Amino acid sequence: MSTMTYLTEGTLSHGLRVAVRPMEPSDRMDLIKGFDHLSDETKYRRFMSSKPRLSQADIRHLFDTEELALVLVWKRSSCKDIILGLAHAIRLPGQPDTAEFCITITDEIHGRGAGRILTHAVAHEASRRGITHLTGYMLGTNQAPARLLRSVGTVEYDKIEGGSRDMRVRLP
Repeated sequence: MSTMTYLTEGTLSHGLRVAVRPMEPSDRMDLIKGFDHLSDETKYRRFMSSKPRLSQADIRHLFDTEELALVLVWKRSSCKDIILGLAHAIRLPGQPDTAEFCITITDEIHGRGAGRILTHAVAHEASRRGITHLTGYMLGTNQAPARLLRSVGTVEYDKIEGGSRDMRVRLP
């Protein structure tokens, strides 16, 4: 069971109670194992290419950062949290008020409100840290992250070109 403070809690559309908390170093193995359980389609939508496994560089990028990283968990009182999603807001070099947003949700809970809960928590925490804009780079056909970004701010830029979409939103 996590000793961390939960930032927010919510209920998914099918009744599962979830919570959002900062990613902990002890989450490393669970997140690596969890990646193996994502469908090929989910991996492709997240990384915009085939990704059978996480490389060492991917793992370093995920865990060896001081940036905002939150996990969505099934919070259980009697045992360890089960991680259901991960989102990052990584400041862009030379633009301290802007962070790239990325999110991954386990397949079993797609479309049930998990992305919304996690995205709103990331946007809130990003604002607290002085970030005024979130950007997202995604497949042009992947509507879910575009909807999530629109739900947390005012769209300032949204362009689809060459099969990919580049978005920028201003946080309130």
